[in-house]
Amino acid sequence: MINIKTRFLKKFLSIEDFHKKEIGFLRNNLNHQIKIPLFFILLVIVQSCSSGLSSLYDSNYTLTNEIAKAKTTQLSVKIPQGWFTAEDNENKLIDIWLVKDDYSATLNFVSLNLDSLTMKEIQSDEIKSVVEFSKAFKKAKYGKTFGGFVNQESFEINKKRFYAYEYFDDAKRNIRVVVFKTGNRFYELTAIPVKTQSLQELYKIQNSVLSSIN
Repeated sequence: MINIKTRFLKKFLSIEDFHKKEIGFLRNNLNHQIKIPLFFILLVIVQSCSSGLSSLYDSNYTLTNEIAKAKTTQLSVKIPQGWFTAEDNENKLIDIWLVKDDYSATLNFVSLNLDSLTMKEIQSDEIKSVVEFSKAFKKAKYGKTFGGFVNQESFEINKKRFYAYEYFDDAKRNIRVVVFKTGNRFYELTAIPVKTQSLQELYKIQNSVLSSIN
């Protein structure tokens, strides 16, 4: 299992490097730092580690009729109102990159490409194993400074199962990651706040985009 985790963690390294560049891009347009409101910190403590078919966050944010299509897979979603699609020309690591009009937040879909040996060993419980690998990378990345995961949940939207967790990165941003499988591929949809103080709305938008998966 250790060898499997090692292989999987290496696959995430280039993705995390992209996230760093992504934040730099947005900061150049913002020159602001995120502030986490006290009420949300309290919400994190109270609702930590909940699970069930319903998510902690709604999925009824308005979506446009514009479609964002993945570059390397068949994945497509509707673009939220007040958002646009950006091009990852330099890194080509993400399938769909959505950015809020005021550059205050971003959503990106990343396809998790697992080798055949890893897939064979996690076959009995695929999605939960992929979630654990995803979380293991975050722990390894931040080491002793990592504060743990909050708001871990399993939920369904339109009869599709999703697994989500949140954590604070080294810049104290509250990041939410949703892991899911569609077709024969696994994905992460990561919501990254840059200056937005409305995390509830950001995560509602994240869930709403998930509801439009084709």
